[in-house]
Amino acid sequence: MVKPSVHRHPPQDSEDLWEVAVALPIFHTLTYRLPETLKDQARVGCPVRVPAKRQMVTGYLLGQAGEIPDLKIRPIQAVLDPLPRFGPEMAPLFRWLADYYQYPLGEALDHLIPGAAALPGPRTERWAGWLPQPEGTEPPRRLSPKAQGIIQHLQESGPAPLRELNRLFPNCSSILKRLAARGLVALEERTVLRDPLKDFPLAPEEPPLQLSPDQEEARAAIVEGIHSRVFSPFLLHGVTASGKTEVYLNAAQATLDQGRQVLVLLPEIALTHPVALAFRRRFGARVALLHSGITPAARLDQWRRIILGQVDIAVGARSAVFAPLPRLGLLVVDEEHDPAYKQEGGLLYQARDVALYRGKLAAAAVVLVSATPAVTTYYRAQEGKYRYLNLSRRVTPQALPDIHLISLKQHRSGKGLPVISTPLAAALEETLDRGEQALLFLNRRGYATVLFCLVCGEVRQCWQCSVALTYHQARDVLTCHYCGYEERVPERCPQCQSTAVKRYGLGTERVEAEIQKIFPQARVARLDRDTAPHSGLALKVLEDFAAGRFDILVGTQMISKGHHFPGVTLVGVVNADQHLFFPEYYAGERTFQLLSQVAGRAGRGEAPGRVLIQTFHPDHYVFQAVRSQDYEGFVQQELQTRRESGYPPFTRLALARLSGTPAEAVAQAATRLTAALKDAITRDEQLASLVRVLGPAPPGLAKLQGRFRWQLLLKSYGRPPLLQALKLLRQLWKPPPGGRIDLTLDMDPMSLF
Repeated sequence: MVKPSVHRHPPQDSEDLWEVAVALPIFHTLTYRLPETLKDQARVGCPVRVPAKRQMVTGYLLGQAGEIPDLKIRPIQAVLDPLPRFGPEMAPLFRWLADYYQYPLGEALDHLIPGAAALPGPRTERWAGWLPQPEGTEPPRRLSPKAQGIIQHLQESGPAPLRELNRLFPNCSSILKRLAARGLVALEERTVLRDPLKDFPLAPEEPPLQLSPDQEEARAAIVEGIHSRVFSPFLLHGVTASGKTEVYLNAAQATLDQGRQVLVLLPEIALTHPVALAFRRRFGARVALLHSGITPAARLDQWRRIILGQVDIAVGARSAVFAPLPRLGLLVVDEEHDPAYKQEGGLLYQARDVALYRGKLAAAAVVLVSATPAVTTYYRAQEGKYRYLNLSRRVTPQALPDIHLISLKQHRSGKGLPVISTPLAAALEETLDRGEQALLFLNRRGYATVLFCLVCGEVRQCWQCSVALTYHQARDVLTCHYCGYEERVPERCPQCQSTAVKRYGLGTERVEAEIQKIFPQARVARLDRDTAPHSGLALKVLEDFAAGRFDILVGTQMISKGHHFPGVTLVGVVNADQHLFFPEYYAGERTFQLLSQVAGRAGRGEAPGRVLIQTFHPDHYVFQAVRSQDYEGFVQQELQTRRESGYPPFTRLALARLSGTPAEAVAQAATRLTAALKDAITRDEQLASLVRVLGPAPPGLAKLQGRFRWQLLLKSYGRPPLLQALKLLRQLWKPPPGGRIDLTLDMDPMSLF
């Protein structure tokens, strides 16, 4: 859409004109007139309803208009909530976000803000409170015993909600009305803001733990950055169980002492609860919890608590980076290397990078925390862009666990390859005999990964996605983990009618079954998206395991990071090769991080830990680096490979993906768009020297949810030329008639597959 012409010198009545980001696929904001009747309600961040062409849409007020369009300006129809969803300090962040990730600003806000613009206001609840009588007033007469009991309760305990009074004094509503009519109690409506932490009682305030010298040095550096009130980015690199959380808990105290606020991000919902509770125990109830596992209404109530000034600390998963804290002094991105910080649909933002930019705007300290930092993060720290802080020793009684590689080439049996090798089975038996616990890690759920016909070679695939269906034994179904399609397991091959249909591959469900067969007396639990489809169930399994109610926990990456299990002395990795040869440039890095993180769960209590890793490639440099716990050596080899092949951190990447139907139309559209982009870049000599366009080609996952996909990859030496090329690509994109092909732009993509 072409922007209308504007007056850059607004007329005198321009204070009535407001800039609105509307929830439409347009890359600019619109200007509306604010009616006199709405002036008392309008503030930056308020959701509004406005006309756009022939429809009514929602949007957000960004501020008074700086440029006045040369056309008729229409009025704002309604302010949907006089309580803003964000303050003026957030508007520059949202503008940068939309520009950098090449996404319409209004649609971005519609996705990012809990509940969207049109969610109703907060709930209210009726409360009763005792009204003190003037001195010298005679005590009330002729009160029933129940009425006297209600008054005594309100005098002793203070105001209470009617639901609580009805529980203590059944059917007391009519009595309360009569007491209110006599001026003995006051009845009022109070706003009720949902709090996901309300069911966890406030424990006595926890004093800070005694810090080690390394921890104290890191804390002092971060506090210095907080006190400087200038943007101060840090990389806190510490081995597992080195006390990284305690360092930023202490830094949070220094932030609060300055009257500023704290934002803590974690990659998994299951990790947010223990960290939020740690802050709640240390700092009291002024802690908000934000993640997608709570309802949109509850998340919006948490935002309202923040806007109303009832919160000093927000803890949450990826989307919590947009929590509307107006006085940020400290941002923490824990497990900063985790790919979960990259949004997978809609606005494809990277929360770690957003946190860094937000810290820059707020002149705050930003602490990136990891035992295995992303290669790009570590490289930037070594280049001096972040201050590097290192915790090289554990604060627990035991040192880092011993790590051993088991070569699966040496443990074949007559019946093929065992799921649990002889050395791992022996180690599990010893662990159980000592009354200790074990973790078994395999980052793939299901029972078997492929259903295969031995006669014709047919592999059962999802009809909507170009992937094999996974067999789940508990429900006896084949499932697509990308779109959710399911079908019954065929007795015969649908292609050739042979009965020689076999199951291949390995998932957590089969590992659990094998362990129960080998150790029938052991208490075994499994944690993956099948057993815990939402965060509540995952937390229950983790709590039960931490409490010693299970001996062995089998799981995916949900068990690999951030958890503290003092009883675990053995970690077994069932198939370490799984990610290593995946067609992604960061496959080695991802493998190293996963194995190092899960290995760090062992030996965190009184007893030493041991890690056994099953692999066909024990001599590979990634596994050798994991075994020797040599992060530095791994990074140097990884950087050399990436420098030679031109991947981050030495270049910037962006992915343009076309998806739609039919397949031929998508391929043709991708070919035309790529040719036009290459031609346009060639005509700009400077841009052509800095940007390369690779493709187009179908990705590894060439069909997803019924849509065929093609993509082109842009490589650039620097961020500005890449943004310039993406804007050029967006201008060149002309959707084919019929609207069945979409273009998605992914800045700094995490997956090229």
